[in-house]
Amino acid sequence: MALAVSAVGFHRYIWFISIGYGFSIAAIGTALLIMFGGARRLELRQNKEYADDPQYRHYSKHTPILIPFIPLHSLSNAKWLIG
Repeated sequence: MALAVSAVGFHRYIWFISIGYGFSIAAIGTALLIMFGGARRLELRQNKEYADDPQYRHYSKHTPILIPFIPLHSLSNAKWLIG
């Protein structure tokens, strides 16, 4: 009997944890979409403003966007990031 009661309690605990993680993953995903969408909008605006500047072109080709050490240098072609 005690084993059955503890199993029900454990099942509720696991269910609560999985729902909490689901909300956390959704929040992190939403924040990432917002951050990358903003970075794309900023990049498009800067490309219009500084397109003729060779220093800007060099900087944009050699500096990663948002995440250091990950070679993602441009989001201007990411059409799925609408914004």
